[in-house]
Amino acid sequence: MNKITTAAAIAALLAAPSLQALPGLPDIAVGATAGTAGIGGQVTVGVLPFLNARASVQGFNYGRSINSDGIDYDGKLKLLTYGAYLDVYPFLVGPRISAGLVGNGNKVDLRATCPNTCSVGDVTVTGSNALVTGNLGFRNVAPYLGLGISNPMKGLPFYVGLDAGVLFHGRPKPSLRASGTATVTDAQGNTRENVDLATDPDVQNAIATEQANVSDDIRKYKFYPVVQLSIGWRF
Repeated sequence: MNKITTAAAIAALLAAPSLQALPGLPDIAVGATAGTAGIGGQVTVGVLPFLNARASVQGFNYGRSINSDGIDYDGKLKLLTYGAYLDVYPFLVGPRISAGLVGNGNKVDLRATCPNTCSVGDVTVTGSNALVTGNLGFRNVAPYLGLGISNPMKGLPFYVGLDAGVLFHGRPKPSLRASGTATVTDAQGNTRENVDLATDPDVQNAIATEQANVSDDIRKYKFYPVVQLSIGWRF
């Protein structure tokens, strides 16, 4: 769990009893969550018998290798979301419909070295200090829609819940850069030595082509599936 997520979860747990002691405030349920959005915490407040308001923050980092158009990247998925939701219970108890807005800090960082040659657009790059880096970004604010089970404001103080939904983060936006010096071979087989990858126009055009190819490869990934398990306590 990253520091931001840990601090938010601890603060919510410590604040809940003191908030509940103030007169006129509704019951408050505080919980921990884990799932595809990461690990974090949430606070739920009852608004009406069929309606709860909920706030959450989650985060997690995960690394893996990614191959795209001839380049082997070391990829790192960095999850960080914080959202506000309304949970509607059509039958007062049982399943709920959840909708909300999420501050979306999710991103993917990419890094590739090319000691054994990288294919960048229509050129090949070889060099021990040749580097291709980039990231995938998403909407800063994204809507969420999903279904859930359990109502923290009903029944026993201890609750276990499950949520499944979709974060509509939009089409991913890739950004790629090349740096270092390397041997560059163009599509016609012409080779140049000690090329500065950050300033060479042919390499920069190839990077632009590579970025367009990556964008085309991932254009269908406009949604992020969210499956979260939660446990908590009502104060």
